[in-house]
Amino acid sequence: MLKKILAGAGAVAIIACGPLATGQIGQSIYTGAVKNYHSPYMSITTKSFERGYLSSNAVSRIELKNQLKAEFAEQGLPTVWLVKHHIENGFLGVKSTSEFVIDKQAAPLVNQIWGKNVAPMQVVTDSGFTGTTHFTLTVNPMDYIHKEGGSAISDKFVVTGEFDPENSKSQFSYSLPALTITTADKESMVVNNINGEGQGQMQGNFWIGHQTFSLEKAKFTAADQQHLIAIDGVNVAMDNSLSQPSGEKKPTEATQQVTNTNTIQVAKLTTLDGQHYQDIAFKLALKDLNYKAISQLATMEQSPQAAQDPAQIKQAMLALDLLIAHGASIDLSQLSVKTPQGTVNAQVLLKVKPGLEHASTNLTAVTDQLSGNVNIVIPEALAAKEPLLAAKLPVLVNQKIVTQQNGNYQLEVKIVANQLEFSSGAKLPLAMMALLLH
Repeated sequence: MLKKILAGAGAVAIIACGPLATGQIGQSIYTGAVKNYHSPYMSITTKSFERGYLSSNAVSRIELKNQLKAEFAEQGLPTVWLVKHHIENGFLGVKSTSEFVIDKQAAPLVNQIWGKNVAPMQVVTDSGFTGTTHFTLTVNPMDYIHKEGGSAISDKFVVTGEFDPENSKSQFSYSLPALTITTADKESMVVNNINGEGQGQMQGNFWIGHQTFSLEKAKFTAADQQHLIAIDGVNVAMDNSLSQPSGEKKPTEATQQVTNTNTIQVAKLTTLDGQHYQDIAFKLALKDLNYKAISQLATMEQSPQAAQDPAQIKQAMLALDLLIAHGASIDLSQLSVKTPQGTVNAQVLLKVKPGLEHASTNLTAVTDQLSGNVNIVIPEALAAKEPLLAAKLPVLVNQKIVTQQNGNYQLEVKIVANQLEFSSGAKLPLAMMALLLH
């Protein structure tokens, strides 16, 4: 009996101390997450943290950075937000509920859009002892009608996912069934069934992993109700993967390379002028880019001062030299669209052979490293509708650069040894192509 009492007392003690332990873990998870959060778009800092026995309360400060901050400021939008967190310290883990802090100035508008005492957005996270965190982000439905006639109506937007801090990997999915926005001028936007998912991790400026996005349909209508843009059946996929050059004997971070692949499919597109395009397909891969160089260029692109700062311009040139020195490929393996006049097809493959040093001071030498092929097919009826193409393509046919067959214009060319070799047998120095197309 005594053993049972002692065992029971021990169990009670463990359970009672559980919230204290997870409270400490909860604070460690929170402060660790804030400390280790790195993004080119925003910074997060801790404004306050008050830890209790069964629960804790914290406030985070979120501030936009670089170009995104400048764009928000230009539109008169806030660039700093406060987020309050209520953290519950349970026996098996930590649960946190986060909401934006709504000040008195914003409260009336928030109440009109989302309803009184309804949080616009809420994030719920559930973290275990290992730190693995499940999260759900919910943007509550909107039902807002402005007194001057504009409106915003939406279903609930939900993002769910999981973050594994040990491996710095995450996965997520999101959905928005419907969104309708109208302006006082009777312009409107209607969006149906947005869905997406992703798996991977952020490394510097890049998401390494896989993401998809789909849209059932969207329609944007002008104020006159006669002109519109409509798009149906959109599917987008993006992949970023890291690797080392083939045969690299001493792989390091300096030799690491990234390949970016993007695929877009659109079932139907209606433009403002009433034209209909179907089965739009696009697949582009930027292969074997030096990761260090492309990361430096991406960081500079985020800086509004980069274009005016001589030191940053010089740094950008050095990064470009590094990128070209390691070589790269641009593979547009598919670009096709069905038009009322026929189908447009294009494939482009360009490769820059590694080994060229100081390319920024000798750009003409890049052509010596370049190889690839280009194949473009344009219906004659479509070209006839475009004045520039209608004037230029017959000239290129006479010069045996473009061929004409089966109701199409076709450009088929290989880039070999600094020369352009056309399907007609004609050859030209690569440097002359720009002059011919001018």
